[in-house]
Amino acid sequence: MANTANVASDGQVTLEEAKEIALNHAGLTADGVTFIKGKLERDDGREKYDIEFYTSDFKEYDYEIDPQTGEILSYDYDAEDYAPQKSSAGNSSTITEAKAKEIAVAQVSGATVDDIREWEADYDDGRLEYEGKIYDADTEYEFTIDGYSGSIISWETEPLRR
Repeated sequence: MANTANVASDGQVTLEEAKEIALNHAGLTADGVTFIKGKLERDDGREKYDIEFYTSDFKEYDYEIDPQTGEILSYDYDAEDYAPQKSSAGNSSTITEAKAKEIAVAQVSGATVDDIREWEADYDDGRLEYEGKIYDADTEYEFTIDGYSGSIISWETEPLRR
């Protein structure tokens, strides 16, 4: 879906407009982030803006935006340098797989646990993580959830090709 309010008079979305589209989608403002990448590139024969920024709480956002329409082609965010929270006794308590699945499907309107097509409990650098994918009619959602706090460590969204 195009955001025609952000299309320049020549029909091309500018880099600054692409950044604004990404910020609006993330619910952030320019004064609350640091941009580390913003450029027009060609990938698989298609032009796209590659926008990357991070917040003061170490969340990194990556966006690919169509320069003709302003459509968000894909996005993801990751909690960088994230460490699991410890209990007051110094032990790390984990959330259940069922709870992690509930957290994941809550991010996708209308999704249920039955929409999770891939699922895995994994240890990354000694930290429990739940990884999976949810598919709806036209989108694939890939995610990683922290097995201790239930925080979403990464979330990627890509349209399914038809």
